[in-house]
Amino acid sequence: MIREDIRKIVRNAAEKKFGNIGEPVFTVEVPENSEHGDYSTNIAMALARTIKKNPLEIAALLTESLKAEKLFSSVAAAPPGFINFRLNEVNLLSEIQKKLKNKKAFGKTNVGKGKTVLVEYFQLNIAKRPHVGHLRSAVIGDALKRVLLLSGYKAVSDTHVGDWGTQFGILLLGFKEAGMSVKDKKVLADPFGVLEELYIKENEKIEADSDRREKAKLEFAKLEKGDRENRKIWKWMVDISMKNLETSAHHLGLLKFDEHKGESSYEKDMPGIVALAFTKRVAIKKDGAAIVDLSDEKLDEAVLVKSDGASTYLLRDLATIQYREKKKYFKNLYVVDVRQQHHFRQVHFVAASLGFNFEGESRLVEFGAMTLPEGKMSTRKGNIISLESLLKEAGERALKVIKEKNPELKNMGSVAGAVGLGAIKYFDLSRNRKSDIVFRWEDALAFEGNTGPYLQYTHARLKSILRKAKKTVKLPKNIPVLSDLEHEILSRILSFEEAIEDSLASYAPNILANYLHSLAQNVNEFYHSHPVLNEPDEGKKAVRLMLVESSTTALKQGLWCLGIVAPEEM
Repeated sequence: MIREDIRKIVRNAAEKKFGNIGEPVFTVEVPENSEHGDYSTNIAMALARTIKKNPLEIAALLTESLKAEKLFSSVAAAPPGFINFRLNEVNLLSEIQKKLKNKKAFGKTNVGKGKTVLVEYFQLNIAKRPHVGHLRSAVIGDALKRVLLLSGYKAVSDTHVGDWGTQFGILLLGFKEAGMSVKDKKVLADPFGVLEELYIKENEKIEADSDRREKAKLEFAKLEKGDRENRKIWKWMVDISMKNLETSAHHLGLLKFDEHKGESSYEKDMPGIVALAFTKRVAIKKDGAAIVDLSDEKLDEAVLVKSDGASTYLLRDLATIQYREKKKYFKNLYVVDVRQQHHFRQVHFVAASLGFNFEGESRLVEFGAMTLPEGKMSTRKGNIISLESLLKEAGERALKVIKEKNPELKNMGSVAGAVGLGAIKYFDLSRNRKSDIVFRWEDALAFEGNTGPYLQYTHARLKSILRKAKKTVKLPKNIPVLSDLEHEILSRILSFEEAIEDSLASYAPNILANYLHSLAQNVNEFYHSHPVLNEPDEGKKAVRLMLVESSTTALKQGLWCLGIVAPEEM
């Protein structure tokens, strides 16, 4: 990566000039204003206290040493102590040319070679259709997996579906009292409609009669103890839900999951964990329940087993950690709602108290809530938008726009589907994952501004140029002088790997999204101001075709990382 090359060059120059400089913390980054160069460093300001010189004086001294480096065409000091670099255009074009020899590997590095990272996301609850609220976990988790793969890691994905817990007691109670059967025609015709309606009605009954919740808890306790009838109904719920999960993941364009280890798969491991907690005196008995008192840690009480003998979500997560501990993953990433922070702090504190050895870092990749303009979504209240209806609506709206813009487009239906889905994904991924999002159709499906369709259209526009050119012209020996815009675009294309690295460092896909949007803006400005196919100067034409080809490659690879299709035509 160019950034890392510059970091090494700058550090070496500082050591030669000033001797032992220790381990200064300094940055090398792309300036917000392109007039300040392609890259800039603050090393002079980082060294000021150690060397006891004015930062601008240090920058000026280093600038003289750095001017001899072939990587740069110019180096300049700037107040209050920055050093700005402009890349040598011959080297710049040479590096771009090398990367275009293997477009499929564009941006790929070996940073994660030999390391395996577990990414848990799209944790659906059984017996419920996925809805807009599940979108964030799905698209953020999928994007992280893709970026990990491009960075050379082995990425293992797991949905960790919610197929165990009191909610099944609620469903079982209502299902049985209604005299339903898994073979009923009405149930088979619309199983999720039946179950969701049942769940809403049962919660209304529980709100009116608190004793009814205790009945539901007893039904779940019976399920855990192996009651034949409850197991049969539960297994049917799981089977239809897993098929629906796979269908939803396919419609969302998610990479194939490596595991679907639901909470129930740890059923046999949970008693041993409870026994260990008592043996180590981590847990105590309280009102018939097994709890861990975390009040000294300001984490309240962590319940392992309820007073009715039913296991808790927390206990099931402990069993999950125990299983993953044996896999010795380099990292464990949990892509979950920010509201689960308290729960995971409890889980990890209890796990550490039990002596679970975390081989790698466990990291909560939290995201903000997705709400409707009228408030939070809830299956209990029935105010949800299903993913199925969301994707259908997105495709229909995209199709309407495409018909207006390009009525002769071939494969209009498939392109509309890709554009609609791209709009929805980018709406999420272009925002800070920790921010709350209010879902509005007009925002999600806008076709102008910082949107998925804007990036897709830019890619299609560039592909049109390449199709008309038929073949890429080889660069001439004497490279023509580049315009500032051409130079900036080529420099930014070369920093693609850095955008990937920064996105992964913060588990923030919006960093990559912002990079792609900035690149697309520059490329569209270039499209309107620089002739390509009609450029009479063959040298300039060759450079511009390379710029178009490399921009297309960067956009396509970047969109793939976000799980978005880059159409050839739009």
